Amino acid sequence: MSDNNENKVAGESQPAPVQQPTPPPTTPPQPPVSFPEQPQQVACPTCHTMVAVGTAFCPQCGSPIPSIVPSGWPITPPAPAPKRNVALIVGIVLIAMIVIGIGGFAFYQNQQQLILQAAKVSDRDAANQSVNQLQNTCFSNRTDTSALSYSNGVFYGYATIYETFGIYNPTRFPMDATWSITIDFPGPSWVLTTTQPFHLVATGTGYPTFAFRVTATELNNLTPTTDLKTFTVTVDSSYLVTGTYATYTLTQHSTYDSSSNTGTGTIGSSGSLPKC
Repeated sequence: MSDNNENKVAGESQPAPVQQPTPPPTTPPQPPVSFPEQPQQVACPTCHTMVAVGTAFCPQCGSPIPSIVPSGWPITPPAPAPKRNVALIVGIVLIAMIVIGIGGFAFYQNQQQLILQAAKVSDRDAANQSVNQLQNTCFSNRTDTSALSYSNGVFYGYATIYETFGIYNPTRFPMDATWSITIDFPGPSWVLTTTQPFHLVATGTGYPTFAFRVTATELNNLTPTTDLKTFTVTVDSSYLVTGTYATYTLTQHSTYDSSSNTGTGTIGSSGSLPKC
């Protein structure tokens, strides 16, 4: 009897098992809400120029740009163009290259102008000295009496005296020359004049011939004692000297005196020259 009581007491002292709470029903995971990618640019409906979203008016034609962003669309600023900085750097480099190129070209042009100017000055100075370097190489004369007659101690018509000079041009400049020669014979009071153009090649010799006419009246005034050995010669010369950059007009004045056999300029002394 005591055992039964002990068992009864023992059974009464054991705690009742704890009931676990029932978990709530599991909710299936919801897929994330996604929005279609927002466009960064739209086309103008009038001129089709691409403009940024949110632009009110087209910068090209001024037409209004309708909004295409739906209500509730998340507004995010457009991502910066990734190549913007690169384009800016390239633009700066190109501008710098253009500036340097223009500056270099201007410097080159300036140097070329200085070189050209120096060459022109050198060419002009050499041309100005060219006529002073002309040299007589030979001289000859002859008299043509085919238009002169003589009857009963009197001359009729005229005689022509031809004088030929050899003129050597040692320079690199071709020349077109014109000589006006005046021969003054004080004895018979003759003044003979003539003008003759001729050409001188560079580093070459020309042989211009000058014709002087002596009239019958001048011959009839001669006497046996008339001095024909004393005379002076004056040559006024003009030259068109062809240089590398220009044609130069130059002049020269030359004289010769037979009494002293001296001269200046180109004419010099003809008495000591060989015949042409």
